[in-house]
Amino acid sequence: MSNTSISRVDEVELVESRGSVGRPPSPAVAGPALETISTRLSKQNPEVSDSTRDTPPHSSTVTAEASTANSAGPLDRKALILLLIQHFSSSWGSRTAEFAIYLFLITLFPDSLLPASIFGFLTTGTAIVLSGWAGHQIDIRNNLRLVRFSIVAVKISACGAYAGSLILFYRLASDEQLTREWSTPLGGGMFALIVISGCIQNISGVALSVAIERDWVTVIAQGSSDHLTLINTYMRRIDLLCKLLAPLFVSLLTSVTSNIIAAYCLCGVEAGCVIFELLWIDIVYRRFPSLQAAQADKEIENRRQSQLRGSRPTPDLLVNLRTNLRSYFHNNLSDWREFTQHPIFLSSISISCLYFTVLAFDGTMISYLKSESYTDPFIAGMRGLNVVAGLLGTVAMPFLERKLGLVRAGNWSIWSEAICLLPVILSFYVGGSLPSAHGPTWKSALLFGGMMLSRIGLWAFDLCQLKELQLALATHPRRNAISALQYSLQNIADMLKYVLTMILSQPSQFRIAALTSFVSVVVGATTYLGYVRRERGHILHSDKIPLLRRRSE
Repeated sequence: MSNTSISRVDEVELVESRGSVGRPPSPAVAGPALETISTRLSKQNPEVSDSTRDTPPHSSTVTAEASTANSAGPLDRKALILLLIQHFSSSWGSRTAEFAIYLFLITLFPDSLLPASIFGFLTTGTAIVLSGWAGHQIDIRNNLRLVRFSIVAVKISACGAYAGSLILFYRLASDEQLTREWSTPLGGGMFALIVISGCIQNISGVALSVAIERDWVTVIAQGSSDHLTLINTYMRRIDLLCKLLAPLFVSLLTSVTSNIIAAYCLCGVEAGCVIFELLWIDIVYRRFPSLQAAQADKEIENRRQSQLRGSRPTPDLLVNLRTNLRSYFHNNLSDWREFTQHPIFLSSISISCLYFTVLAFDGTMISYLKSESYTDPFIAGMRGLNVVAGLLGTVAMPFLERKLGLVRAGNWSIWSEAICLLPVILSFYVGGSLPSAHGPTWKSALLFGGMMLSRIGLWAFDLCQLKELQLALATHPRRNAISALQYSLQNIADMLKYVLTMILSQPSQFRIAALTSFVSVVVGATTYLGYVRRERGHILHSDKIPLLRRRSE
């Protein structure tokens, strides 16, 4: 396909190329059709203005999706609401468990941070190793069944972690020394249960997220860029609200009642929500015919691939373990190779770099702030302001996309985050002392103000990158397996952050970790420039910059 992007395409030809069911065309159909249209347009209009071109010159998939942006019908409002309610329930459960389990571990083992560090390291490592496998299962298995299984697995594993914590809390109430030393048989056994449950919950959550947020959302949008932006934005806002409210809810529950009652309540909520989530997801699947049609297409493709390999459509993983393991590693390596060669890989590297940071209100940052005498209400207030700023980012992203185009909107967003983090770094290195509750007010203002403003760019870029990934892999036969590899990259960066904080464990060394985090953000933004150039053919409009215009002349 030529480098000339398609700026206008006849609607009649697009409707015909989409097929009778209104789904995005298959590569076999879309490719020749778009090639013919592109050739004809290039002959009629050989020069296309750079200012209007924001579609990738090397990506026919994104071009096809952008061309069909407004051809999909209206969304089923009831089904969309139920999808968002299910996502809220799932995100709420994940956020409460994420915060509560760490809180329980710190309470149970106050003399050592090692249990909490091991828990985070192993659960993150599990996601790194098995994310690709989880995505592959979404590609080859029945989607509805896998989503149901993932929902049940997430809820059961969360209940298992709460149950292990409850047993330790009861034993702690009867004999404080039994669980204060986490290496005792009881402490070690229950800690193992909590870790295993956390690993299962993490990988099941990855599968659920890839299946719904990457796969289902793309299918439901039916090639409409507006629909895709709308659904992604709503889901990200739900994630942010849960990120803000779930920890506050857990803190309120443990403060008003006790850790035991809080664990019982959280476990009961998880057990009760599983029934409703299964019901909601079934209704969503039935009310969106495109999901059923996509599943039928996938089954046909899987049968065709199985016939070519001379194997059954869905081989039993328990039969011939050695063959299955060899096949798993071969497929995983093949997916990684294809992922690294795909144009979207640079964009995935960019967002993964943003996960290698201590400049976020996670456990590491909160521990540092408490060591510098910041009060809990103040920290909670600053965290709330950061979430509000993140919500503003989800509002800004659709506006930026309309004004600048998707790729340029992502570029502006990630660089705005990097620029806003500059005052944060200055607060650690200017003025001698570290930011603290008893230090100069201007240092705290730089620290918290810069972090808050950076959240706008962070979440706007997150939405841009998510949509880029969805469009780039929309017609890929193994899009879920490859999408899951981005989770692996993000978890690798997250794990490296844990390694960094284990090395720089003293509060006085936090400034080094902060500087390293800022460098990682700049590296991510610079990498994204490579993606911008690859997709748009240039980074800056040379005709709009006098110096560059004279050189080109």
